[in-house]
Amino acid sequence: MKYFCSASAVAVAMALASFGAQAQNTIRIGFSSGFTGPAAAASEWEKWGVDLAVEEINAAGGLLGKKIEVITADNRCNPTEGANTARKLAQDKVSAIVGAHCSSATLAMMPIIAEARIPMVTAVSSSPKIGELSGAGGNPYMFRLSPDDLRMAQGLTEYLGQKKVFKTIAVVGEDSDFGRGGAAAFAPLAQKAGLTIVSTDFAPQMTPDFTPLLTRVTQRRPDAIAMFMLGADSLNFFRTAMQMGVNIPFTGRADLSGKTVELIQAGGLNGSISAWTYAPEIDNPANKKFAATILARHKIPANLQAWAGYDSVRMIAAAIRDAQSDDPVKVRDAMAKASITGLHGGKLSFDANNQAGRLVVINQVKDRKVSVLDTYELK
Repeated sequence: MKYFCSASAVAVAMALASFGAQAQNTIRIGFSSGFTGPAAAASEWEKWGVDLAVEEINAAGGLLGKKIEVITADNRCNPTEGANTARKLAQDKVSAIVGAHCSSATLAMMPIIAEARIPMVTAVSSSPKIGELSGAGGNPYMFRLSPDDLRMAQGLTEYLGQKKVFKTIAVVGEDSDFGRGGAAAFAPLAQKAGLTIVSTDFAPQMTPDFTPLLTRVTQRRPDAIAMFMLGADSLNFFRTAMQMGVNIPFTGRADLSGKTVELIQAGGLNGSISAWTYAPEIDNPANKKFAATILARHKIPANLQAWAGYDSVRMIAAAIRDAQSDDPVKVRDAMAKASITGLHGGKLSFDANNQAGRLVVINQVKDRKVSVLDTYELK
């Protein structure tokens, strides 16, 4: 798929962007996320990171002599609403967008940001399709900081295959781009690594009761359950498993952060091994400060979503500084060449498809806490 727009649309978008850059006393950054719906909790965590980055930048003098102003928009983790937020943020004359958390919403926004010529950065949306369509794939305005599902599955399955922790795995995912994309990426790579997939099941988002699904899965007696679900459903699934006395560890993209930590501290999810792109336990001064601040303010350990919001804003800020302009087109051009040191300690810079994610963090639950087993750098 290619992203083209008419000459008149381009002229209007550029004129609006130019007018906005001249008329505003602040630099506006858009933030589209699923503040209501299945990703509400995780989107709030992402907002913690966005807010902290903006607070720090503004306290240090802002950008180009101006303070950053964040314009938020709720996409409800929904493609239609995602497209609506892209239009709204374009009308609000933002210089760049952090978005859109859920892959389905991000994919729906991509043609609109291309037409409006506004760069967007995500560090949460993990569908491989986003990378295929970005940069040299057609849309020069879409950027991603984190690895996609395929690359995270590569890191995790190679680790599991080498360590021979599990032999059989049941795959469970939500019925969405994230759930199906994650499962589709994981299964063939797991089999290549010598693991056996005994079943694959999908459940609608916001499923009220996972008891029937868990009953079916446990009857297959897998060594582990590979999870591909967002915050609210993931937490509900874990709670149901604990209530049923299910002692099967989790893997895949099982979220071992946020409210899940309370379940882990209560003795749940023992032996689980999961792949993410961030962990608060990563040992460097910048991450220690970030993790301590998030924990002190919100009483929850820092997580992937908070990291995503924080480093996405930092990358946008770096591009604005490099461009010496808040004009969206100039910011996009600078973004393609920009780099920052991420909270995980590695360099974040974009390849030809505007993808920067090269590090997978392997986490494990042991002795009622989460620890970093390994960090896997993708080639």
